[in-house]
Order: sequence, then structure tokens, then C-alpha cells
Amino acid sequence: MFKHAVLLIQIVLKNLKNGVNGSDSMINVRKYVLYGWLGFATPAVVIVNGVAALLPMSKRRVIARGMARFWARGMLRTTGARCHIDGLENIPESGPFIVMSNHCSHLDTPVLIQNLPFLFGFIVKEELMKIPIFSGAMKTIGCVAVSRGKGKGDHSVLDGVARDVAGGKNILIFPEGTRSASPEMLPFKKGGAIVAIKSGVPILPIGLSGTGRIIPARVLRVTAGDVRMKVGKPIQTEGLTLEDRDDLTARVRAAIEALYDNDYGS
Repeated sequence: MFKHAVLLIQIVLKNLKNGVNGSDSMINVRKYVLYGWLGFATPAVVIVNGVAALLPMSKRRVIARGMARFWARGMLRTTGARCHIDGLENIPESGPFIVMSNHCSHLDTPVLIQNLPFLFGFIVKEELMKIPIFSGAMKTIGCVAVSRGKGKGDHSVLDGVARDVAGGKNILIFPEGTRSASPEMLPFKKGGAIVAIKSGVPILPIGLSGTGRIIPARVLRVTAGDVRMKVGKPIQTEGLTLEDRDDLTARVRAAIEALYDNDYGS
């Protein structure tokens, strides 16, 4: 949530520096409404969740989910996104889960926050968890920290993440690692599969279609439209070893491809 807000604000500052002509601003009023919403809602979420970190866990989670949906709902409304949801019946009654989805827009996270029936966190850098207030907010949401590894193949840095997930935290992972600027999905990284195998937690595959037409990757242009979130059946990981990570990554990609429609909304 916070990561996407920061990236959007960076694009805003770039646009202001380069200048935007009058006709553009008249055509894309939604973009400036979105700027205003993020400028108000993101600090509010950080502050409220940071203070909530002092409360008992039960109250903390209720506040975190409410504030996350407050942020997401405002973003969906200001962008004019109309969400159509399929497959919620595929979500088991109890978790935890590792949510994995394709990634082509800043709008992906708000769609998931607003429409999934459970709170989830993110994997964040360990350094971010040392920032006062901000760290409390991320802990309240359920974010898990990862430290820097000794090298590219050092999977031990994910041990702590896997323990947190196995202990009951839902997390969201975009296997592509970044937003795809085209309708085609980027190659999947294996980190998500490694966390799933180490934790033994099922993967919940989700296909998000149409978000890239509302807010395209790397360009902050806002066009109202339809979005579809389609949830697939969980992919079990219990009993798998790290030798299975390539196969698991391929299975997750195939599942998400089957749920994703790159022509949706066109």
C-alpha cells in the first residue's frame, strides 16, 4: 500500500516539474483528484495504524483492515474503477494464504485490498521497519521484513518471512517483481515459490484484468473503466521441497494466466 503511494507521488512530482498543459488537466481531472486523495489518505493510514500498534492484536487487526479498505476504496472511486469479482468461493474459510497476482498497475493493490475478504501484508525491507510510526503501521497491517542476503542465491533471508507466514500472516506477492508495461506478463521470479515451500502455506492465484487501462504502468494517466478480479483455486505447497520451486513457479504462472484476460476492458 505505502510503496505504491510513494511511487505515485514520485510520478506526480515529475509531472509537476515537467509541466502539464491546460487541456490535459481538463481532460484528466481524475488524475488530480487522485493526487489529492493520496496526499490525504496515505498519511492518515500511516498515523492511525501506527497508533493502533499500541492496542491489543484483535483491535489492531480490525483497525488495520478498516483503514486499508478506506485507502483502497477512495482510490477506486477517484479513478472511476468498476470492479467485477469472480471466484471468491474458491477461498477457504481459514488461512493463512500467500496471494499471488499479475501486476500491471498501481491500481492492483487497491483492488485486492477492497475485494479480498481478509487482511494481508507485504514483504518489506528490514530498514523500513526501523522508521518510527511507519514501522508500527506496517506491523499493524501484517507486513513482514526481509534482510539483505549474502548473495543472489541466498534463500536463508526468506526464512523469517516463511516463519511469519506459517504463523498466520497473509501476504501479497507479485511474482513478476514489478509492473508490466504491456498486456503480457513478465517472467516470474522464484522468491514467492520459495516462501510458499518453506512455510507450507497454500498459494491463492488471482488474475487482475483491466487495471492497466485505468492507470498504465510507468505513466500516471487515469481513465475510468472496468476491472475484473478472478480468484482461482488454492495451490497446495505442503510436502514440497526447494527442488520443486521451478515447477511450482510454472504452476502458479499457468494458473494466473488462465485467470487473466489481457483484452478485458478494451
